[in-house]
Amino acid sequence: MDRYEITRSDKIIIVMGPTGAGKSTFINYAVEGEGESIGHGLKSYTQGIIIRKKVIKGESIVFIDTPGFNDTEKSDYDILSEIATFLVQAHENQFRLEKILYLHRVSDNRMAGSPLRNLELFASLCGNVALPSVIIVTTMWSLVPETVGKEREKQLRETFWRRLEEGGCEIARFYDNVDSARQIISLSPKRGQDTTLLTQELVEEGRKLNATEAGIMLNKQLENHIKDQKESSRKLKRLSQQQRNPAAKEQLVSEANAIEESIAQKVLKLRKMRLPFLDTIRRRFSKSVGSKLLSVFAI
Repeated sequence: MDRYEITRSDKIIIVMGPTGAGKSTFINYAVEGEGESIGHGLKSYTQGIIIRKKVIKGESIVFIDTPGFNDTEKSDYDILSEIATFLVQAHENQFRLEKILYLHRVSDNRMAGSPLRNLELFASLCGNVALPSVIIVTTMWSLVPETVGKEREKQLRETFWRRLEEGGCEIARFYDNVDSARQIISLSPKRGQDTTLLTQELVEEGRKLNATEAGIMLNKQLENHIKDQKESSRKLKRLSQQQRNPAAKEQLVSEANAIEESIAQKVLKLRKMRLPFLDTIRRRFSKSVGSKLLSVFAI
């Protein structure tokens, strides 16, 4: 298989959701462990994205396995940049977006912290324009009694997912088997516009990443996190001043310094979000291909 063999005839399914929601497991079942991994020209800038291709019932399906925004190895800014880069390049190569799957663990007993942040960013990334192409897929049903899972699903549909469903998205359950995965990818959601709000904002409106709805949401989340971290640093410094034990004092100061370094890194990420995103992508590839924008995929 050619390294860049994704074509306009392929059906592209983007799989998103928090780390640990079962994205790779879902794809493995969908391809029955046989899908070929595909390299792509954005490897240096989308290292967290895994692309797998499989012919299923005569149709060539390409699965885009994306990292969750709570990834332990990458910042949320880096992940948003990778997803945005992929979406922009796919758009410029005129690929049709077939479906967007958002996976959520039904085993989670509450919607807070990381799951909530992921959902907020996902919704702002898709916008109303993409919701008819979205399927929210609940996973980890084997970890909870069915009655408990159904009740949690009902509560989510009445609260956090209500607006998404009203916008046209579908809800499905994944039961950790091939038939369940295949049934989900065979669903025909209401057709959206083969794009996302983030793509429209970056390509058609020429916005900087921080000015997109997803960027604004991430900015808000980062600023809240920075605020919490600053308070934690202040508390640690106060404790260190009250500490008489030199070793304990040194440990507290070290922890405070580590938090301040983390804050500095987040501030740097926020500044990067103010750069013109589309121009940044094009500059990256112009260095290696002259004046032409690198085509990520074969046509």
